[in-house]
Amino acid sequence: MKRIAVSTAAVASILLGATAANAQDARLKSIVDEVNQANKIAQASQKKIDSVADATAKLFAEYKGVLKTNAGLRAYNAQQNRVIKKQEEEIEKIKNSIGRIDEIKRQITPLMLEMIANLDDFVHADIPFQLKEREDRIEKLKEAMDNPNVSDPERFRVVLDAYKAEVSYGRTLNTYEGTIDDGRSVNFVRIGRVGFYYQTKDGKETDVWNRDTKSWERKDEFATSVKQLIKMARHQVPLNVLVLPIEAPKEK
Repeated sequence: MKRIAVSTAAVASILLGATAANAQDARLKSIVDEVNQANKIAQASQKKIDSVADATAKLFAEYKGVLKTNAGLRAYNAQQNRVIKKQEEEIEKIKNSIGRIDEIKRQITPLMLEMIANLDDFVHADIPFQLKEREDRIEKLKEAMDNPNVSDPERFRVVLDAYKAEVSYGRTLNTYEGTIDDGRSVNFVRIGRVGFYYQTKDGKETDVWNRDTKSWERKDEFATSVKQLIKMARHQVPLNVLVLPIEAPKEK
């Protein structure tokens, strides 16, 4: 009986140990499963965190780009505002100018008429070279002023051209054929506006224009020089130094 009791106790002990072991294995398995599940949840959470971090980095980069673009736009807008302000000022000036067009037109016509009259007086007070050509030019100016088909800008242009032509005479050497009062054909030659001469075709008469008396004076002693001057004006000989009668300016 004692042996049977011991055996029974041993078997019970073994059974209890087995049962405890099984319970422990089940708990370990449960813990492992929970850890694995936690790992899976952690991995999923990390993926979400990484995804959020990438999205955040992308948004931040875009934000920086937008800030940079905005800074450039602000600078551009500031510059354009300055341009617009200048344009508005120019527009205002143009408006003011347009408002004065009628006034300017009323003033320009008397001005041109005065310029033509002054030019006419100057030509007839000047030495009488190429007189018909210069008088014809003035007559054309007067005709242009009376012609309704000629615009004010065109009238002003031809008046200025006439003034330019008169100015150019003062720095040119020129010779041409013409007639004197008795109808004879002679060779005229001019040095700017400082000297005006003529010589007959046969070279026997040489005259110089006197500004004070407004008449011709015989200067046959300068016949050779005047003849040479005519050749220079015709480009038949090179320019050279000549001795010629030149009027000195009169003291006032």
